[in-house]
Amino acid sequence: MTWPNCGTVSDYDGNIYNTVIIGTQCWMKENLKTTKYNDGTSIPNISDNTAWSGLTDGAYCDYENDPSNSVIYGKLYNFYAVKNALKICPTGWHVPSDGEWNVLDKFVDNTTDTTAIDLSELI
Repeated sequence: MTWPNCGTVSDYDGNIYNTVIIGTQCWMKENLKTTKYNDGTSIPNISDNTAWSGLTDGAYCDYENDPSNSVIYGKLYNFYAVKNALKICPTGWHVPSDGEWNVLDKFVDNTTDTTAIDLSELI
């Protein structure tokens, strides 16, 4: 099935993302590639595994620490970057909530059990 798009969106770095309407929701078709928060503040690139595991601030890395992988897969962000008040998503966008994922899951497969624990409540 071909899904219609709902426009494009760009981040602070100028990356342009395609979108798709699935059910009643508009989703980005690609993972984020930004190196900056929505206000232009840089997100540190941390490539050392030991340093990454000890972080308490936002950071990103590239899959297998190879920047060319970000073209295909996007960047990998830690929890602190995703939850940062400066916002990682482009203006007007946000990281999907568990409820939004559940709506998507149910639309794609209405037999999906979406009663799982909301992991954000455990933090």
